[in-house]
Amino acid sequence: AFLMDRWMHRIGLHGKSFIPMLIGFGCSVPAIMATRILENRRNRLTTILVIPLMSCGARFPIYSLLIPAFFAVQYRPMVLLFLYLTGAALAIGGAKLLRGTIFRGETTPFVMELPPYRMPTMTGLWLHTWTRGKQYLKKAGTVILAISILMWAATTFPRSSKESLAGSSPSEAQVIRLENSVAGRIGKALEPWIQPLGFDWKVGTALIGASTAKEVFVSQLAIVYSLDDPDETADRLRNRLAEDYSPLQGLSILLFCLIGTPCLATVVITARETGSWKWAALQWGGLTFLAYIVSLLAFQVGQIIVG
Repeated sequence: AFLMDRWMHRIGLHGKSFIPMLIGFGCSVPAIMATRILENRRNRLTTILVIPLMSCGARFPIYSLLIPAFFAVQYRPMVLLFLYLTGAALAIGGAKLLRGTIFRGETTPFVMELPPYRMPTMTGLWLHTWTRGKQYLKKAGTVILAISILMWAATTFPRSSKESLAGSSPSEAQVIRLENSVAGRIGKALEPWIQPLGFDWKVGTALIGASTAKEVFVSQLAIVYSLDDPDETADRLRNRLAEDYSPLQGLSILLFCLIGTPCLATVVITARETGSWKWAALQWGGLTFLAYIVSLLAFQVGQIIVG
């Protein structure tokens, strides 16, 4: 925090903001909770809003599925590095923009008091673990559970009739059920809006499922393509994706998954930590809009370059 303070001040943040942003590469939820170390509310809100732009661990299953599907072996490390750097660059730019507009104000100087370090005791560890775990379940667990149930219902109901499933294999029946569900119908309704990004209803439906947790995107695609277990049939799924989409479309999907629609737990913990759902709504809406614009530019400009 001390070493990064001078650099963080250039974008209007505090040196302590670097720690939560770094944690964001693991998971946005503890990263947002880690912003409690920031005394200034403007700095804290700014940091919370841009943390989801860091590539968390839940995005890695998406990267490990899509990058090998669309890019040759020699380009895969560069594409992965590009995604991580793009997220960090957008977080820095977003923080600079927020601190210059709605969170305008002086950045507090760096003052840090280091406590004496002592060997932790098992009693203290268990006590702090229990307290923090209880707080998390109390604050976020109930809301996350309720919305997760709603998302499950959206991908399950309404039930398909027996006549529509007649003669279908179990995997084909699963696809029909998803296509006729609320989520599938929303995906088809969104298709005219997401076609300029290179997406279709299949990707749209998978993105709806990914709103609960990013890694669900992979399992939703496996359902759409009638594949029972995405872990066992990853190569088959990659082959199907490579047949249906171009590398440019794959890059557009990767950028949208990097930037857009923070997961359910992130939205809930943002609302809890900021004390208002308006900041969670701003985070979700702002990042989704940014993802749409970036993916749109990447796909449309890419089409012009490719010819």
